[in-house]
Amino acid sequence: MQNTSVDPYRLSSRDMHLLRLSMLTGGILITLFMIGDLQMLPEKLVDPYVTNRVLLQLPVVILLLAFSFHRRFSEFAQWAFFIAILCLSYANYYLIHLAWERAAFSFPYEGTLLYAFFGFFVFGMKFRFALWLMVMSSLGFICLMLLQPVYGDRTFMNVGFVVGSLFIGVIGRHRLDRLLGKLEEANERLITLSTTDGLTDLLNRRALKDQSERLFSLLRRSDQPLAVFMIDLDHFKQFNDLYGHQEGDHAIRWQADILRSVFRRQTDILGRYGGEEFIVVTAGQNRSDCENQAREILAQWEAVAMPNEGAPGGKFLSCSIGICYGSAADFASIEDMIKTADQALYSAKNRGRRTFVVSNSVELQE
Repeated sequence: MQNTSVDPYRLSSRDMHLLRLSMLTGGILITLFMIGDLQMLPEKLVDPYVTNRVLLQLPVVILLLAFSFHRRFSEFAQWAFFIAILCLSYANYYLIHLAWERAAFSFPYEGTLLYAFFGFFVFGMKFRFALWLMVMSSLGFICLMLLQPVYGDRTFMNVGFVVGSLFIGVIGRHRLDRLLGKLEEANERLITLSTTDGLTDLLNRRALKDQSERLFSLLRRSDQPLAVFMIDLDHFKQFNDLYGHQEGDHAIRWQADILRSVFRRQTDILGRYGGEEFIVVTAGQNRSDCENQAREILAQWEAVAMPNEGAPGGKFLSCSIGICYGSAADFASIEDMIKTADQALYSAKNRGRRTFVVSNSVELQE
């Protein structure tokens, strides 16, 4: 539960609301275009025009809107936008073809550009989808113009205008994607700085409490067991005074590495509580598992054999561990469990350090 990332393309509920509103707006715009276009079309084109708009283009918008309510829409949104805009573009090309073939009428192509830019900047198509849309739309328009010189002497000038406009749109989309990428990186750095302890790369105290509270609330509702470990380096002040703060920092980092090696599950919450104190919150284990993990932590410190000549009664650095284990429903808050783990840690210190004590909400047990 250590890593947090930000996806600038993830669709929130508010994004979905705005997106559906945009789709409805697109359908309304197509309808409004129909009203304007019908006033300039020759009479023989009215029926094929209405058929194209009502039976080809509007259904595409309606299907896209309906698909947006699917629970997995966010996973396939980019493909849905690409297919929808491409279908609308080619439906428009077909309309241009019919208008020229049946009445030698040069139907405007601007709708094609409007559809593309709607996809680029309203739907937020990613660069690679925008690029493929540009290629497919450009090829379709070029083929149409090669088959039928719809716009007379200006046919190929219009080809250049359409291709150039789509290219400009794709470049704009590319620049937006780069900006969004930089924003994502900046957000991830800010999240890391605000939630991570700079010395150990574990969660800092605030992030530790936030994540622990969420896990506690979840387990309390389902009456599941939870364990809170509080770990403190023994005689750390003497170690710092004798060996210096750089070695003290090294010892704190080493403690963090030991905890990472013992608590390897994604659901384990590891953090530096302050100074040389650490907290681990873990779920889905029994008491015996917790005791074995505490023994493993102590065994790794013994294996390291980091000298601490200034410590009374010992030559090597060690740690003491207090564990609060029990059903989350037996506690009022995660703070209560932390206080109980702290009491267990105090008991471990009184028993000579270099040991662990397991506690519940009522009494201390070893």
